Amino acid sequence: MKIPMSKLYSFYLAIVSFVALVAIAINLWIVLTSIGQYFLITDDEYLQNREYYKIEQCEFGTSKFDPATQTNVTQERTPEEIEECKQKVKESVSASRSFNLKDMFISSWAWFIVFLAVFLFHYPKFLKTRKED
Repeated sequence: MKIPMSKLYSFYLAIVSFVALVAIAINLWIVLTSIGQYFLITDDEYLQNREYYKIEQCEFGTSKFDPATQTNVTQERTPEEIEECKQKVKESVSASRSFNLKDMFISSWAWFIVFLAVFLFHYPKFLKTRKED
């Protein structure tokens, strides 16, 4: 049983169009959730939910290795140092979160455009092959 090339070509176009459509939907979902996360979740909420352990680490003293005694020496932090540490953590987490969301947003848009181009190139050809049958 031999399959005509036109049927095979039509099947190829259908599969590529379908995969591109699914990829477009996924990337659009990622873009929309990135926008939602960026605008709806504040930096403080993100810090409290995901990165709180970094704030808690500010409460502990700093530990340094003393080569003379071959032991770790713990140095307690003052309240001012603790507040300064917490502020640095908040700034660092905020900058990191902002970068990650923007990076995800940009890469998702890029993939969205790529798959949209694939879809727009293949789908009209698929429709044309369907009309010929």
